[in-house]
Amino acid sequence: MTGTADGGTIDGRTARRERNRSEVLEAALGLVDEGVIDPSVEQLTARSGLSARSIFRYFDGLDDLRREVIRCHFERVRPMIDPTGPTDGSLDSRIKRFVDNRIRFNEAIAGPARTAQARAHAAPFIAEDIHFYRQVLDASVRRHFAPELKARPKAEAEDTIALINVLVSFDGWDLMTQDHLRSRAQVRRAWTLAIESLLRR
Repeated sequence: MTGTADGGTIDGRTARRERNRSEVLEAALGLVDEGVIDPSVEQLTARSGLSARSIFRYFDGLDDLRREVIRCHFERVRPMIDPTGPTDGSLDSRIKRFVDNRIRFNEAIAGPARTAQARAHAAPFIAEDIHFYRQVLDASVRRHFAPELKARPKAEAEDTIALINVLVSFDGWDLMTQDHLRSRAQVRRAWTLAIESLLRR
């Protein structure tokens, strides 16, 4: 038996299961960091040293594994959304900080975000997680631009929040960089001008 911090016990089998599950997730996250958008079972077995049969003892299928990888990665990069804590300063400085943060965040989540989008239609629990992540990003807009939003009628403020969220979403980033072939600097300039026009109107 293995002791726990609260005086309880975990049997060796449970401890081994959690350890192996963590090893699979770390292997998947390592592959994501290297640019693998959706790690295959073959890649995971090679990286973790576990067999495919063993891997699926710890997850209820490939989509369950994908969901855990997406969740773990989101929690790792979540501090990028608001790395400096409470926001203050002039509107110009807050827009610059917000845009820079969101660009870094979108770059960091590219692989898992594409996997989540591709699987959301077939795996409702992944779609639910996407909705939760969008609420986290919505809250960031509200924090960054609270003074300007509070000065507007509620309906107008909510429209403004929605527009900013759509603009700087991963979907927006992907369209700008992949479809419209805009550089990082060009996206920063366009987003900055658009947010200024929305908030100074």
